[in-house]
Amino acid sequence: MKWVMLIYRLPRSRTTATKVALWRKLKKLGIYAIQDSVCILPDSEKTLESFEWIAAELREAGGEASVWQAETLTPAQEKEIRDYFLDQVNEQYKRIIEETVRVEKKGDLSKLWVQYHRVRSQDYLKSPLAVEAKAACETRAREFTKEEAAN
Repeated sequence: MKWVMLIYRLPRSRTTATKVALWRKLKKLGIYAIQDSVCILPDSEKTLESFEWIAAELREAGGEASVWQAETLTPAQEKEIRDYFLDQVNEQYKRIIEETVRVEKKGDLSKLWVQYHRVRSQDYLKSPLAVEAKAACETRAREFTKEEAAN
Protein backbone atom coordinates (compact mmCIF):
# COMPACT_ATOMS: atom_id res chain seq x y z
CA MET A 1 0.00 0.00 0.00
CA LYS A 2 1.18 3.52 -0.71
CA TRP A 3 1.27 6.33 1.84
CA VAL A 4 1.66 10.09 1.78
CA MET A 5 4.29 11.29 4.24
CA LEU A 6 4.71 14.76 5.72
CA ILE A 7 8.09 15.66 7.17
CA TYR A 8 8.28 19.06 8.82
CA ARG A 9 10.19 21.40 11.09
CA LEU A 10 8.37 24.16 12.90
CA PRO A 11 9.58 27.74 12.58
CA ARG A 12 11.76 28.93 15.47
CA SER A 13 9.61 31.99 16.17
CA ARG A 14 5.92 31.77 17.11
CA THR A 15 6.39 28.05 17.58
CA THR A 16 3.63 27.56 20.18
CA ALA A 17 0.81 29.04 18.10
CA THR A 18 2.06 27.34 14.97
CA LYS A 19 2.49 24.04 16.81
CA VAL A 20 -1.06 24.13 18.20
CA ALA A 21 -2.56 25.03 14.81
CA LEU A 22 -0.56 22.26 13.13
CA TRP A 23 -1.48 19.71 15.81
CA ARG A 24 -5.20 20.50 15.37
CA LYS A 25 -5.01 20.12 11.60
CA LEU A 26 -3.11 16.84 11.83
CA LYS A 27 -5.48 15.51 14.49
CA LYS A 28 -8.47 16.39 12.32
CA LEU A 29 -6.89 14.39 9.49
CA GLY A 30 -6.28 11.40 11.80
CA ILE A 31 -2.60 10.99 10.91
CA TYR A 32 -0.29 8.17 11.95
CA ALA A 33 2.81 9.67 13.59
CA ILE A 34 5.91 7.69 12.67
CA GLN A 35 8.03 9.90 14.94
CA ASP A 36 8.23 13.57 15.89
CA SER A 37 7.65 15.70 12.81
CA VAL A 38 7.00 12.72 10.52
CA CYS A 39 3.48 11.49 9.84
CA ILE A 40 1.59 9.57 7.18
CA LEU A 41 -1.84 9.04 5.70
CA PRO A 42 -3.01 6.54 3.09
CA ASP A 43 -2.21 7.83 -0.39
CA SER A 44 -5.06 9.60 -2.19
CA GLU A 45 -5.57 12.88 -3.98
CA LYS A 46 -7.35 14.24 -0.91
CA THR A 47 -4.61 13.30 1.58
CA LEU A 48 -1.86 14.49 -0.75
CA GLU A 49 -3.62 17.83 -1.16
CA SER A 50 -4.15 18.14 2.61
CA PHE A 51 -0.47 17.56 3.32
CA GLU A 52 0.58 19.93 0.54
CA TRP A 53 -1.57 22.70 2.05
CA ILE A 54 -0.13 22.09 5.51
CA ALA A 55 3.40 22.05 4.11
CA ALA A 56 2.80 25.36 2.30
CA GLU A 57 1.41 26.94 5.49
CA LEU A 58 4.43 25.77 7.49
CA ARG A 59 6.85 27.16 4.93
CA GLU A 60 4.96 30.49 4.90
CA ALA A 61 5.30 30.63 8.69
CA GLY A 62 9.07 30.16 8.38
CA GLY A 63 9.23 26.42 8.95
CA GLU A 64 10.26 23.61 6.64
CA ALA A 65 8.11 20.87 5.19
CA SER A 66 8.15 18.29 2.45
CA VAL A 67 5.59 15.80 1.23
CA TRP A 68 6.58 12.34 0.03
CA GLN A 69 4.95 9.22 -1.29
CA ALA A 70 6.16 6.09 0.46
CA GLU A 71 5.61 2.36 0.78
CA THR A 72 6.07 0.23 3.87
CA LEU A 73 8.92 -2.22 3.53
CA THR A 74 7.63 -5.06 5.68
CA PRO A 75 4.24 -6.75 6.04
CA ALA A 76 4.44 -6.19 9.80
CA GLN A 77 4.78 -2.42 9.35
CA GLU A 78 1.95 -2.43 6.85
CA LYS A 79 -0.33 -4.33 9.24
CA GLU A 80 0.54 -2.06 12.17
CA ILE A 81 -0.27 1.08 10.22
CA ARG A 82 -3.44 -0.31 8.62
CA ASP A 83 -4.64 -1.55 12.02
CA TYR A 84 -4.01 1.90 13.49
CA PHE A 85 -6.20 3.61 10.90
CA LEU A 86 -8.96 1.01 11.17
CA ASP A 87 -8.89 0.84 14.99
CA GLN A 88 -9.07 4.62 15.17
CA VAL A 89 -12.31 4.85 13.19
CA ASN A 90 -13.81 1.56 14.38
CA GLU A 91 -13.72 2.73 17.99
CA GLN A 92 -15.59 5.88 17.02
CA TYR A 93 -18.10 4.01 14.85
CA LYS A 94 -18.83 1.63 17.74
CA ARG A 95 -19.46 4.60 20.01
CA ILE A 96 -21.88 6.08 17.47
CA ILE A 97 -23.74 2.76 17.16
CA GLU A 98 -24.03 2.49 20.95
CA GLU A 99 -25.17 6.09 21.29
CA THR A 100 -27.95 5.79 18.71
CA VAL A 101 -29.75 3.38 21.05
CA ARG A 102 -29.64 5.93 23.88
CA VAL A 103 -30.60 9.01 21.86
CA GLU A 104 -33.92 10.42 23.02
CA LYS A 105 -34.09 13.68 21.05
CA LYS A 106 -33.83 14.38 17.36
CA GLY A 107 -31.29 17.13 18.08
CA ASP A 108 -28.98 14.61 19.75
CA LEU A 109 -29.28 12.38 16.71
CA SER A 110 -28.21 15.32 14.54
CA LYS A 111 -25.07 15.60 16.66
CA LEU A 112 -24.37 11.90 16.04
CA TRP A 113 -24.74 12.47 12.29
CA VAL A 114 -22.17 15.27 12.50
CA GLN A 115 -19.86 12.94 14.41
CA TYR A 116 -20.45 10.16 11.86
CA HIS A 117 -19.47 12.45 8.97
CA ARG A 118 -16.36 13.61 10.84
CA VAL A 119 -15.31 9.99 11.37
CA ARG A 120 -16.03 9.17 7.71
CA SER A 121 -13.63 11.93 6.70
CA GLN A 122 -10.87 10.00 8.54
CA ASP A 123 -11.99 6.56 7.33
CA TYR A 124 -9.33 6.23 4.67
CA LEU A 125 -9.47 2.42 4.53
CA LYS A 126 -13.27 2.13 4.32
CA SER A 127 -14.15 0.32 7.55
CA PRO A 128 -17.15 -2.03 7.32
CA LEU A 129 -18.43 -0.48 10.56
CA ALA A 130 -19.20 2.71 8.62
CA VAL A 131 -22.18 0.94 7.05
CA GLU A 132 -23.39 -0.25 10.46
CA ALA A 133 -23.04 3.20 12.03
CA LYS A 134 -24.91 4.83 9.17
CA ALA A 135 -27.66 2.20 9.35
CA ALA A 136 -28.00 2.70 13.12
CA CYS A 137 -28.42 6.45 12.67
CA GLU A 138 -30.89 6.00 9.81
CA THR A 139 -32.92 3.46 11.81
CA ARG A 140 -33.13 5.82 14.78
CA ALA A 141 -34.13 8.68 12.47
CA ARG A 142 -36.98 6.55 11.06
CA GLU A 143 -38.08 5.76 14.61
CA PHE A 144 -38.25 9.48 15.43
CA THR A 145 -40.24 10.09 12.25
CA LYS A 146 -42.74 7.34 13.19
CA GLU A 147 -43.06 8.76 16.72
CA GLU A 148 -43.70 12.25 15.35
CA ALA A 149 -46.32 10.92 12.92
CA ALA A 150 -48.07 9.05 15.75
CA ASN A 151 -48.32 12.20 17.89
